[in-house]
Amino acid sequence: MTFSSKRRAPAIKLKIKDITDGEFETIQDGSKVLHVKTDDLVRRVRIMGEITGKTVIESDESIILEIDDTSGSLKVKGGGSEWAGQVFLAMKDLKEGSIVDIVGLVREAADGKAYIDCELCLPVIDDAKKVLRELEISKYYKRKGLDSKATDGIETAIKDQVKLAESDEIKTQILELLKKAEHLEEGCSFDDIKRALGLTTKELEPELRVLQNDGDIFEPMPGTFKYV
Repeated sequence: MTFSSKRRAPAIKLKIKDITDGEFETIQDGSKVLHVKTDDLVRRVRIMGEITGKTVIESDESIILEIDDTSGSLKVKGGGSEWAGQVFLAMKDLKEGSIVDIVGLVREAADGKAYIDCELCLPVIDDAKKVLRELEISKYYKRKGLDSKATDGIETAIKDQVKLAESDEIKTQILELLKKAEHLEEGCSFDDIKRALGLTTKELEPELRVLQNDGDIFEPMPGTFKYV
């Protein structure tokens, strides 16, 4: 039994400006690839950005999205063939203003500009994924010897986001504890909350202050907390 040795080209994560600033080159097999600033010859890419325009062509079940990631904008085409029917359906319900993660082949339009022939289009709900993508691209630039001053700031943003998630989790645990029947009437002391949740004073104090300021809990007597 023989197998094809032809491998699918990797989808390189890039900013849209990298793609629009690239130049198409014809290689030995006669196909065209995009030469980008990282010195990659790109066939497939992965981008993330906001949908700023949408055109649905019902006659051939195709769709064109205008995607913007603040570095630039690019057209993404989906559908238009039997095998791409699922891509068309996935893209059809997307709204302008949505953030999407797109994988596809880089093609050259009649005017010489690059566009993406979409293979996969996923909505992005979690803001952390956008920050992570920025970090991935920034680190890739560095590996390619390009200046990437954004890395430190992005890493800090990710750490801040992790801290925020941890803070939200602690506040949720506090509220769930104070909502329990045994604490609704009399409340719960600071030390009891600390023991129940396994937190330190340094971890617990700021979360209680935030919950009080937000009006979710109150302190009927010093050191005792109740759910509103």
